[in-house]
Order: sequence, then C-alpha cells, then structure tokens
Amino acid sequence: MNIAWLLAENTLLPPSADTQPMRDIAPIWGSWRTQRAYQTDNVVCWDADQAAVLIEQGYADVCNLYIPKTVYETLSNPPRVNVFGGEFDFVVDSIDDIVAAHLSASVADVIIMVGFDLESKPNAKVSRNNYIGLLAQSIKDSGKQWVIVDHPKNLDKSIQKLSNITRDLLPNVLQLLNNNSD
Repeated sequence: MNIAWLLAENTLLPPSADTQPMRDIAPIWGSWRTQRAYQTDNVVCWDADQAAVLIEQGYADVCNLYIPKTVYETLSNPPRVNVFGGEFDFVVDSIDDIVAAHLSASVADVIIMVGFDLESKPNAKVSRNNYIGLLAQSIKDSGKQWVIVDHPKNLDKSIQKLSNITRDLLPNVLQLLNNNSD
C-alpha cells in the first residue's frame, strides 16, 4: 500500500512536532511554502515568477520540484524539474494544494491530509468555494482513501458526504502506520 502525506500550503504544526516520523512512513507532498519548514519531498509551485526563483535557489536539488508545463517551457526546460499540465480558468485559493492533491493521488493509495481548513464558511469568497469544491472533486474522483488529520471543526458538506474520506488525530495515524510497518 502506497501512502503519501499531503501538507496544506498554510500548514502550521507545533514547533515541537517532528516530521521525521512522517517522512519515515511516506513521502510528503505540498506547496513550495512547506518545503523549508517541513522538508517536503515533493513540492508544487504554480506561480511562474516564484518557480523561477525556486529553480535559481536550487530547490530542484533538495526536493522533487513540480511546475506547470507552460512555465517549464518558458524557463527553457530547466534540469531536474518535473512538470504537470492543466489550467485554472477561474479564481481558486491555494492552487498548489489542488495540484499537490492530484499529483499525490496519482502515486498513492492513501493520502493523509495535514493542515487543511475544510470547514464550511458562510459568505466565503468564490475562490474559497472553488478551492473546497475542487478538493472535494479530487478526493471523490481519485478512488483513493483520504484521511484528514487534526481537523477540529465540522467539514464542509461537499467533503463530509464523501465515502472515501475519514478523520483522525496525528498521533493515532502515526501509531497505526508505525504498527503496520513492523
């Protein structure tokens, strides 16, 4: 069984949290914003300008860097960089999260989501609603099992109704996965 951790772009773990046990279990996927704090293995950067900076700073040497194909071609096909296709023709919060969800689901059977805010919010902006809707669609269409970790509030109805998603606490998930790896 292939497992992947998926960190939301705005993940904020306590300073005492050690991500090494997570890395010992499975690779970590997320936005480029998570790489420095959590040593994310697979990093997504949708933004063209930011992708150029990351390549210049050597991110592709310390992680698997994923950028849009159009950006890759614009930057003259930089080495050691992975590409993905697709476009967003509407406003979406945290596009890196959406892309990382798709990419991690393409290689894992179980995706463990950390740091995601999937709460229903009245009067949310269109970009937030699109974000929740796209994540719900990704989860549903993947045919994979998803686990939302440490989500203290009620989930948005579009996420709640999915049959392939569960919720748990990080210590429980780590203990279960460590026991299963023995």
